[in-house]
Amino acid sequence: MMDQFLWVLFPYIIFAIFIGGHIFRYNYDQFGWTSKSSELLEKKMLRIGSLLFHFGIMFVIGGHVMGILIPEAVYRSIGISEHMYHVVAISFGLPAGVASIIGLII
Repeated sequence: MMDQFLWVLFPYIIFAIFIGGHIFRYNYDQFGWTSKSSELLEKKMLRIGSLLFHFGIMFVIGGHVMGILIPEAVYRSIGISEHMYHVVAISFGLPAGVASIIGLII
């Protein structure tokens, strides 16, 4: 029962909250969104951390999306073994994850 909740129902609940939050924010504070802050982006370390985090998280999300959406048969057809798939995933995913974490810490 808990497995069904965690892997079937819970993602839909989170996605609904995500969409609902965006709709609520758009309706009540439409012009309050900005990507710049007057104080935060003036600090050099924060700018570096922000870039590290955003580039790292883009690669992390992109890697997960590719890993989920590209079927295993495609990898087999172009000659990539399961071991090579995991080596490439780790060698690209680890630096992206580390960059994201360092960006969060900075």
